Amino acid sequence: MTQFPKYSREKMSETLNNWNIRGSYIWAAVIAIVIAAWILSGLIGGDSAQSQNLNASATTQEETLISVRAAISTAQPHITTVVIRGRTEALRTVVVRAETVGTVVAVPAEEGGFVNKDDLLCELSMNARQARKREAEANMRQRQLEYDVSRKLTKNGHRSETQEAAAEAAFNAAEAGLERIEVEIEQTKIRAPFAGVLDNRAVEIGDYMRQGDACATIVDETQYLVVGQVSENEVSSLHVGDAGTAQLIDGTILKGAIRFISERADPATRTFRIELVIPNPDSSIRDGVTSEISVPKNSINGHRIAPSLLVLNAEGLIGVRTVDDDNIVKFIPVTIISDDPVGVWVTGLPETVRVITVGQEYVSKGQKVEVILEKDGAQS
Repeated sequence: MTQFPKYSREKMSETLNNWNIRGSYIWAAVIAIVIAAWILSGLIGGDSAQSQNLNASATTQEETLISVRAAISTAQPHITTVVIRGRTEALRTVVVRAETVGTVVAVPAEEGGFVNKDDLLCELSMNARQARKREAEANMRQRQLEYDVSRKLTKNGHRSETQEAAAEAAFNAAEAGLERIEVEIEQTKIRAPFAGVLDNRAVEIGDYMRQGDACATIVDETQYLVVGQVSENEVSSLHVGDAGTAQLIDGTILKGAIRFISERADPATRTFRIELVIPNPDSSIRDGVTSEISVPKNSINGHRIAPSLLVLNAEGLIGVRTVDDDNIVKFIPVTIISDDPVGVWVTGLPETVRVITVGQEYVSKGQKVEVILEKDGAQS
């Protein structure tokens, strides 16, 4: 094998080392140039693409409008009503009480049954009342004879007029005593003061009753009242005789008329009592049933719209969004005057207006939109 001189091997090693160093610098320079070129190309191309995207977006916004649905609403006459929460109340309810004392010996009327005027409710024992009546009758007959004799003697001049007057007074006292015991005997029979339903019987046979003790409660069902409390803002619009309706909690609607409006407000609630009298020919109404009184007040032009169309603006005003003839969105504040199962009645809108029914949440005042008219109106 050939042997290279020592000097030649050293020179060769030095030469190779120099080439390695130069190669590293060259590769580093090439990489740096490539990176710089990539960065520059990205900046230039990115600015151009971004500019193109912005221009395209602006053009799209200018050409594309938000679509909304709208319906034409026309004002209609609407009769406003005063609505009052209340309850039914019997026109007459009386607790019949004893006017004398005694033990109950009969209660012929059944609880919950109908009684006519003067029907017997409770009967008390007579005790010694019949004996006292016979005594009073005998005393009156005696005083009657004494008075008759005294008149004859006075007429013939054998007695003074004062003696005749004394005899007359004794006779009148005896007559009054008989009347008292007859009244007391009649009071042992406690009777219904008017026709109605025996709502509650307080005693049974064998109970002892004193003066003032309750025998039974009678409810007059021929007519009923629906009573409620009306606010001081609305009481001036109601008058005695005004027609009204009462809707019971079961949905029954009854017609009646106002018979009473209080002149004084309740100090606690500042409301006034109102009574609507309604007929009850079939005795179907009960006392204490929750009811709603409605009294027509006046007629006003308004729009009936769906409650979902109502929106609030930045100031907290309630209103609806509409579109004009140029399809520009407007916000119009409204006042709710009443509601019904179909919608709410509002005032504040023009006579005829295009109300946005779909998309009102996504548009704002002054914005131009594309309008699709509906045929069902603003109540849907």
